[in-house]
Amino acid sequence: MSRKQTVAAERRLLCFVDRIDEAGVGGWAVDFDAPAASQRLRVMIDGVIADVVACDLHRDDAKLVTQANSRIGFYYAIPERYHDGLRHSMAFATLDGVEVPLSSRNGVMAALSFCLAKSTRVEAVVDGLVGGLIQGWALRVDERAGTKLGGMRILVTDVGQPIAEVTADQFRGDVAGATGGDAACGFSFYLPEGLRRPRMTLQFFAMPEREELRGSPLEIEFPSMAAREQIENLIARTDELFAFAFRLKRDLQTALPRERYMLDDYQRWATASLPLAAARAEMRYGMLPEERPLVSVICPVYRPGIGDFLAAVDSVRRQSYENWELLLVDDASGQPELTAAMKELAKADRRIRLLPRKRNGGIARATNDALAAAKGEVIAFFDHDDLLEPAALEVMLRARRATGAKLLYSDEDKVERSGALCEPHFKPDFNYRFLLDINYICHFVMVDAGVLREVGGLDPVLDGAQDHDLLLRLCERLAPGEIHHVAEVLYHWRKTGSSTAAAGAQAKPKAVTAGEAAVLGHLRRRGLPAKVKSRGGLTCYQVEWQFPAKARKVAGVSILIPFRDHIGMTKECVEAIRKHTKDVPYEIILLDNWSSSAEAETFTTAQANMPETKVIRIAEPFNYSRINNIGVRAAKHEFLLFLNNDVFVDDPLWLRRMLDECLADPKLGAVGAKLLYPNGTVQHAGVVLGVGGVADHAFRGLAGGAPGYMTHAMTAQEVAAVTAACMLVRKKAFEDVGGFDEESLKVAFNDVDLCVKLTKFGWKLVYMPDVVAEHRESISRGDDFNDEKLARFMWENEVMKQRYADTLPFDPYYNRHFSRDGGVYRELRLLRPEDA
Repeated sequence: MSRKQTVAAERRLLCFVDRIDEAGVGGWAVDFDAPAASQRLRVMIDGVIADVVACDLHRDDAKLVTQANSRIGFYYAIPERYHDGLRHSMAFATLDGVEVPLSSRNGVMAALSFCLAKSTRVEAVVDGLVGGLIQGWALRVDERAGTKLGGMRILVTDVGQPIAEVTADQFRGDVAGATGGDAACGFSFYLPEGLRRPRMTLQFFAMPEREELRGSPLEIEFPSMAAREQIENLIARTDELFAFAFRLKRDLQTALPRERYMLDDYQRWATASLPLAAARAEMRYGMLPEERPLVSVICPVYRPGIGDFLAAVDSVRRQSYENWELLLVDDASGQPELTAAMKELAKADRRIRLLPRKRNGGIARATNDALAAAKGEVIAFFDHDDLLEPAALEVMLRARRATGAKLLYSDEDKVERSGALCEPHFKPDFNYRFLLDINYICHFVMVDAGVLREVGGLDPVLDGAQDHDLLLRLCERLAPGEIHHVAEVLYHWRKTGSSTAAAGAQAKPKAVTAGEAAVLGHLRRRGLPAKVKSRGGLTCYQVEWQFPAKARKVAGVSILIPFRDHIGMTKECVEAIRKHTKDVPYEIILLDNWSSSAEAETFTTAQANMPETKVIRIAEPFNYSRINNIGVRAAKHEFLLFLNNDVFVDDPLWLRRMLDECLADPKLGAVGAKLLYPNGTVQHAGVVLGVGGVADHAFRGLAGGAPGYMTHAMTAQEVAAVTAACMLVRKKAFEDVGGFDEESLKVAFNDVDLCVKLTKFGWKLVYMPDVVAEHRESISRGDDFNDEKLARFMWENEVMKQRYADTLPFDPYYNRHFSRDGGVYRELRLLRPEDA
């Protein structure tokens, strides 16, 4: 008898077990020397202290043991980790370590043996042989705990004999997206040459259950040496054909005589394209509504040039859609000739109504007078000297019927005094973030009258930015799907000496401060803390989010930087981050892709000893997607910052601005920065889909501070894609879509692919021009288009074109009238009705 057993006997302790079920053990325990006290016992499983159990449950049969206390019972739920199908032993001891004798209806026992079945099941699949690797995935599903975990052991057998055991812990974002389980659940197995036979049947089992995976057994036939040589020759020949096809296509495009329209040659394009707008709309949207709604065209009038005014009214009277009314609000112009002309027009056409004001009230009050008098189901806004295309109302109403939109807007251009058309504004589809920075919608706007009255008309306090304010209030009332962009130039904005169209924001300085107030008021109504200021004195605004530091502290950013050698540059990149990053908790994860220099060894050792820094060595051929996917698995923060080692930051607020943008919108999946070449010109200001086949950077080569086409280079806006050279991604969004594609897109287009997937999953992407960094592009890896890498580029180019054949040609933020052949924001194309 052991000393502890002797002590137990001396103390007269006893534990009686009378219940064993699939979840636990129950019974009672008494110290007969202190029967009134309920015991607390150590639970020893396999000789290790697993827990402490209180013996304080009421037992009706306690009086058979002791009269002093009925609360001597216990029930101990055995932890899930012991539900593993293996045999375990359980014993009990007092808190001070004295063993308590065990007894049951079967008599005294040294310990209780138990074996509990697992409460889990296995979901596992062998995908097959991919690129020389046998791949698959496995998840342990626990319905009770609500978990699906990777990390399982997979046994591989050949003719019943084990040949390998691998762990299913590799990143499989596709599986996570499809099952909702752990992304670290994939496995890969390379069958060594020495184990190969010409034909084999391998079996795969999840351990320790030894449950066979779906797709197992897997039959594999290995090619002979002669066949392998033939296949390798075919692959090499295919690479040659890819390179040949690339050069041939380029030469053919160069030789092909075709009509070209540059943006500077807009008048020629307009002459050919504008007459086709109605036919394109009919092909795109279908018929007009059967019940033709009355359209109230609202036109405040205050001292326009009489000729310009008459031309404006004529453009309404020439509309192909005839069920309209034109409300002319004379805002106390005080010009007899103008008043007489308005009266004559109203007399000549009963659809024209004149609403005179006794006192000048400004454009907002005049517009509100017209709104109050309007009889139409739909309201259209029109300035007193501008022009409508003849099919403007018809095209908008076709779109309204087809889409169900409550707010519609079209493209526009400007008209010179000579009548020549110029400065077209080809707009993106609805882009809320862009609208915060600038009223890009402007003209031609059509709104359901009921919605317009619901939001309250125009605010006279904000004259000069009254339309921007109204649009923002409409955004508060409408869902994004109820706002539709009609991609046709239907409105011609008159350039006069005093108009914003001719002179820009400087012609109406009050508009700038009114616009700041409009945007700030909108953000306050939405409960978003921000400061708003004009960009360079223009009616274009910068929103600086003002979230409390606590919000950023909770989120945090993991910065992932792949590198191979180039230690001096990588060190400069990392030191810039540490020097300039403020107000955001972050960690740096350095992804060493097989660096081989002594300098690299010294650098990685030093970095690994720095606070909030990890170094992961990845001894594999370069695969950008896989390198970063591995890094993500080690990331601890809610946000991921993918950063090239040739990108250098120098603004203390760079990371804060990117993170704040995400905090402002929970549906924002990714944020991209403005990247500049060392000479100060733009390398990246957003990515446009479909240009040049797959995608291209916007504004490459533009001066770093230039506004770009219609301020796109200097304003925050939603985009279809951004470069991963400096891209902040919400970790949940990244995992939702399965991360980067490490199988088909190892080098090129993996960031574009990720962005398209994010959009398809409902996440937004924003280009943030206020985050500026220097990018020494291609120093670390070279140019994708050199001869050596041309075949790979062509392959990845073809992967994208086939995968997104229905997506790439239709970037919603890049107007359909821009050419997709090249020249981002520089070249137009003529769309025939059949192309609509």
